[in-house]
Amino acid sequence: MTVEGRKRRGITIALVISLCINLIVAGTLAGAMLRDEGHPVRLRVTPDLRAAISALPKTDRDRVRDALREAMPNERGARVERLRSQQRFASAIRAQPMDRQTIETIFASRADDGERLRLAAVDVLLDTLEAMPQDNRIAFLERMRQSGARARSDNTPSGESRPADRAPRD
Repeated sequence: MTVEGRKRRGITIALVISLCINLIVAGTLAGAMLRDEGHPVRLRVTPDLRAAISALPKTDRDRVRDALREAMPNERGARVERLRSQQRFASAIRAQPMDRQTIETIFASRADDGERLRLAAVDVLLDTLEAMPQDNRIAFLERMRQSGARARSDNTPSGESRPADRAPRD
């Protein structure tokens, strides 16, 4: 065998080995992407709390909303506190120099109130999901996946992928 024949044969073997390695890597990556692990529904992102509550069946949604209403402070006291907060905010803005610390305190208080309500909602949602049988939780995931797909299709400029029973947004 000549030197040229050996080179050609060596290149052929190297190409075959390279092709095999590439196929193994591509197969591994494709398998990892398509792997089911026993879960029939996959979400692209972790959903927000509102989307999760909306995906619950109506009776469970009503139960979550009732629990959130109970978690909210009483209406009269909250209204009085909002009015006082608005007055303190306006006074702090008008002050010369502006009272930055009062404004920061007002915003921090609002954030704390929102966080308490969010934590109550998460707690009730998790209690509700935990009480569900696995089949119902899987149906919940499917509704979340469908609502996410619907939201993505609604954001398309042409609206071509919008379901036929939904009118385009104005």
